[in-house]
Amino acid sequence: MHSIRVCSVVNRIVVRMVSTKNSYEDAVGKLNKLQSNKSTIEQIRKEKAGHKCTNVEDMEYYLKRTGVSLSKLDEMSVIHVAGTKGKGSTSAMCESILRHHGFRTGFYSSPHLVAVRERIRLDGKVVSEEQFAHYFHEVYGKLDASKVVAL
Repeated sequence: MHSIRVCSVVNRIVVRMVSTKNSYEDAVGKLNKLQSNKSTIEQIRKEKAGHKCTNVEDMEYYLKRTGVSLSKLDEMSVIHVAGTKGKGSTSAMCESILRHHGFRTGFYSSPHLVAVRERIRLDGKVVSEEQFAHYFHEVYGKLDASKVVAL
């Protein structure tokens, strides 16, 4: 099933066919449904209080479900910026310096201000709606197909 999106661009009308299945809008909708509200997060924190933190093990589990092994992850060159203040600025400066010296870069930040795509940049450019939808649905599909249903 396709829908038609019409955009007016400087006295021109551009018509594109947009698949309603696996579209950008569908990806954003699915992503929004995955977000937990504040009360849910607080409840999870209370339940985990006093228990061993399993964040690393949990992340390894999700990576494995998407087909990424720890050894494959170890092959990547990654700069992880953490802390309370200045992460966005520090990350943007690192990315700019690396690109200036000829490196290809990928950049992820959170949260976004206007649109979810602005969180992700490849070689300094925000990913297109098509790229975002393609990669989101690829990962979402792998996670959905490998989920364990609780009985």
